[in-house]
Amino acid sequence: MTTFDQIKPTAGDTLASHEYILDIAKYATTGVVPSSFINVPDFKDFAPAAPPKLANVTTYANKGNTAQRKTGEDWTAQFNVLPIIGDDGSLQPELELLLAAADGIGAENLIWFQYYHARVASLAYQGTAAVEVTRQNTGPEGEIEFYSITLTGQGDRVKVQNPATAPGGDSNEGAIDPDGE
Repeated sequence: MTTFDQIKPTAGDTLASHEYILDIAKYATTGVVPSSFINVPDFKDFAPAAPPKLANVTTYANKGNTAQRKTGEDWTAQFNVLPIIGDDGSLQPELELLLAAADGIGAENLIWFQYYHARVASLAYQGTAAVEVTRQNTGPEGEIEFYSITLTGQGDRVKVQNPATAPGGDSNEGAIDPDGE
């Protein structure tokens, strides 16, 4: 048993909330080519979540207690993007891609995504998501515009080799193949 006097702070460095990296690509049924990902640099408040999808496996042997097993997850990722307008009147390409996907129906509403931590190798995921976009700041005070983005998983969020921590810093080994190959 651990005593109070034995408890010491963990040695090491802390993480910063801005150390997540998000890349997106236009969805195609042929899979994602790692070079087709574009980075989303102007985002904040990134909050991925993967609540479990549970199935009831309760039997009499549980003696009145509930028993459940995880069968999947209903993952989402929410974040805000600062729109930047260029000299040509267009927004940054990654925001244009998100807005176009949000307007789409069926497969046109989907994107490929990958998000990963800049320093933690085990925090790297890739998958397919439906896109929803809403305006965040709608008041009359002239606030800086942000778009709130919600990505809703399409069942295929998988762990991948972290591109930021892989040798060379740009590997996408384990990239999604829609045929499962």
